[in-house]
Amino acid sequence: MSVKRHAVSCIPVIAGVLLLALLCCTVSAAGNVPVSSTNGIAIRQAHLAWTSLEKETEMKTAIYYVTTLFSTDTTNMSADLAAFQAEETRIPSAASDVDLSTLLDDMKNTTTLFRGETLAQMIAGQGKWDELGRQISAATANSPYITNAQNAYWNTRRTGTLADFDLWVRNSQQVLDGLKAKGYDTATPQRTLDVISSRRPDIQSALESRSEIALATINQQILPQTQAFSGQVIAVQGQVPEGRQQQFFIDQGYRVVERADKINNNLTMILIDIGPADPALTQTKIDLASSQNVLSTGNLEAARTPLRLVQKDLVDLAQAYRDVAHSAALPPALSAELNSMAIRLDNTADQMGAAL
Repeated sequence: MSVKRHAVSCIPVIAGVLLLALLCCTVSAAGNVPVSSTNGIAIRQAHLAWTSLEKETEMKTAIYYVTTLFSTDTTNMSADLAAFQAEETRIPSAASDVDLSTLLDDMKNTTTLFRGETLAQMIAGQGKWDELGRQISAATANSPYITNAQNAYWNTRRTGTLADFDLWVRNSQQVLDGLKAKGYDTATPQRTLDVISSRRPDIQSALESRSEIALATINQQILPQTQAFSGQVIAVQGQVPEGRQQQFFIDQGYRVVERADKINNNLTMILIDIGPADPALTQTKIDLASSQNVLSTGNLEAARTPLRLVQKDLVDLAQAYRDVAHSAALPPALSAELNSMAIRLDNTADQMGAAL
């Protein structure tokens, strides 16, 4: 039983390429990275070129060994080898994940046939699995072509992974910059992106050391962060942007001014001295117009200054209406309207204060 297990380990089925999944979490707004980027495809091709060359060397060694045994026939083994070599020529033209997966399945089928035929011939010729294993190990270890293919894979993987990582970070930053320019609060996803970006030297070091363990560890750490970043961007996109919020306050201010104009007019018609209410309303109109002018330039930071003045104007106007309501003998309906207006002005000022 142990002999058969050793035979399988000598000629293993080619497995799929193990890539570092650093860029698997996309940002919907960015449209950054597909399932496999162009670099990802190149990495898979390089890995398949390396592992298939190892497999071809194993197959050739197995055929040579079986020919030294009595009562064996390597015709089918050689046919399987030829089929496998033909499949190897398809690697450069396998330019998508689907193409590579299809090719990989074909290679698996061919190696399965070869392994079965090898088993049959080893039984017929009473071959020694340990000896075959030693010959295969020596052939693969001493092949400069396999070494070159291995080096080519790691060079491709290092260059491609870092390029895709940089592209992901760059595109993600552009998304945040665009959202921030429109007035969205991007502080939380920006911190997450900065943490992810700071791991680049660790990724590069792991790639240069060709350490799968180090790469897997980094991947386990970064993958949740990229997923969190994606969720944070989606959350930001659900916010009300600052520019729209500022416009809302300006519009609300103009509605308040329109009502205040009617109140002041009603007061003066019954010869009530409205005192500070009139200049407070005038100043509110001035600061509202200034806020609208600055906001129209797109400078959200600058627009906060006149809006803070509007906030103060509303508080002053509310106090002026309370003073009038308490100091003059007003009809009950007008007195109630002044107090209601004061409350509305204070609430509006509080909302602005919380946002600014």
